[in-house]
Amino acid sequence: LHEKNVLKRCYTQNIDTLEESVGIPAEYVVAAHGSFGTASCISCRTEVDPRVIEDNINSRNVPIRCEDTTCNGLVKPDIVFFGEDLPARFFESKEKDLKEADLLIIMGTSLQVYPFAGLINEVQPTR
Repeated sequence: LHEKNVLKRCYTQNIDTLEESVGIPAEYVVAAHGSFGTASCISCRTEVDPRVIEDNINSRNVPIRCEDTTCNGLVKPDIVFFGEDLPARFFESKEKDLKEADLLIIMGTSLQVYPFAGLINEVQPTR
């Protein structure tokens, strides 16, 4: 769809950046549950190279602390854990996108987890 220039947005619950790896530009992807593609301090929001996170996890050097010595907060991939809010981009994008959508394709989900499951009810009826 992207190659045919008809993709408005790709909403995903995946956290593995699969969409980008198959060629969908990041600006078209809304990762509702965050992504391993970015990481930051949970206290001061300082961005951290996600490869640093991966290297530390693989070498069992955890927990990972913020590089800002005045903070020393925990650093994690920018994924959404149970009970955390979804990224603001999810809510901002869906308001505009679903009002303008001619077609909504939903696949690979049970539509059991909200608010993602509610997207299907937000598409405007056809005239």
